[in-house]
Amino acid sequence: MIRESIVITTDKKNNVHVAPMGIIFKKKYIIISPFVPSQTYSNLKEYPYAVINFTDDVKIFSDCILGKKKFKIKPTKKIKSFYLQETLSYFEVKVSKYYQDSIRPRFNCKIINETMRKPFKGFNRAQAAVIEGAILISRLKILPLKKIKKELQYLQIAVDKTAGSNEKIAWTKLMKKIK
Repeated sequence: MIRESIVITTDKKNNVHVAPMGIIFKKKYIIISPFVPSQTYSNLKEYPYAVINFTDDVKIFSDCILGKKKFKIKPTKKIKSFYLQETLSYFEVKVSKYYQDSIRPRFNCKIINETMRKPFKGFNRAQAAVIEGAILISRLKILPLKKIKKELQYLQIAVDKTAGSNEKIAWTKLMKKIK
């Protein structure tokens, strides 16, 4: 199963990188599989720890895709890293195995600590649409523009019917990027 999350990695100098990423869940570990080249990949190779944030604030997903670099963060409990201040919960993880691949290597990670901060009250369809829209925008250089626009047009229906203010803000930012 893949769960959309916000992954925070750091390099040895403690420089923070925040990125949206689908994380693969297995029975006893999780897999982070970033593209090469990417800052997430470089950071995990240099410092084999990460923080996986679970949030229902879709503005964070859109802001990451659109290049925002600074987010409100706090230090974690068990590893030398950070979590998003507005996250619902997060995992602190350590890379236990690395599988080389020229496009998407895999970092199998052991969960060191799990922290619950706020209750999850469920997604609405607009939140899912914004996350899917952010994923599509992140693939502007690898998918045909016509396909992306068609899928965004369909996702617009969920945004129009169910969005709250956060979802409307995030969606508007993504639509400005596509134009």
